[in-house]
Amino acid sequence: RLKRPNWSPNSRARCPGSPGAMSIVNCGGHFAQTCGECPGTNGWTWCNGDCAWRPDPFGGEGSCAQRLAMPDMGRSPVEYCGSICVTAVIMLVFACIYKQQVVNRLGTISKSFSHFGARERGLLACLASPDTCVYTTFCMPVVAAKNYHATGVCGFWPGCMLMFIGAYSPLVCIFACFRAFLAGSVQERLGFQSNFITNCCVSLFCMPCDVGRESLEVDAELGVEISCCCQVRQPSSLLPTTAVPQASFTPGRVHCY
Repeated sequence: RLKRPNWSPNSRARCPGSPGAMSIVNCGGHFAQTCGECPGTNGWTWCNGDCAWRPDPFGGEGSCAQRLAMPDMGRSPVEYCGSICVTAVIMLVFACIYKQQVVNRLGTISKSFSHFGARERGLLACLASPDTCVYTTFCMPVVAAKNYHATGVCGFWPGCMLMFIGAYSPLVCIFACFRAFLAGSVQERLGFQSNFITNCCVSLFCMPCDVGRESLEVDAELGVEISCCCQVRQPSSLLPTTAVPQASFTPGRVHCY
């Protein structure tokens, strides 16, 4: 004859998945019903695993409490590629408008220099120009491509694609060296001394600021100001002289016409 098993109200706690089952936490090497029971009389060294020790800000003993779960901030490759594609489409639309309204209206810098001087603008010069700052913050590849086109370093579309691929891809560290080469070419076309190591560091740690400064220098050499909504202005203070060509006496830079 089979005997009926003994039953008690606490028996349900030993059945996994039942409504009254007691929770078990991993204390890191041992288990307990709650994080508060993990240390026992051993102090904070026994509070690990699912639990974390919280010191008392008022100098007390502290307590062992449930470790806060950190949200997963990573993105899957599909989400990453999708965001890059969306950004590329938006950038392409703006680049078409910018080329039509700005780049096609600009000339090119054809002067050569027999002596190269130091740059007059600092790295953060673009902060003094809100329009240039906005352009370089949201559309840096387009602004850089305009600089390359105006100085004859490369065409607008090749420069725009190279900057987008390099700046918005995991290869940004490698691209910094290539960007340093392009920046040096632009500086030489503008009559400034260039240093490859300096350009590498600036391109790696502060590329938007460098592109913004470069844009201001190119615009000043062309005698234009580019404001938001793709407006090109030629203020009287920046208009190029129409007098008989003669040597420029800008300190450190000698123009050859």
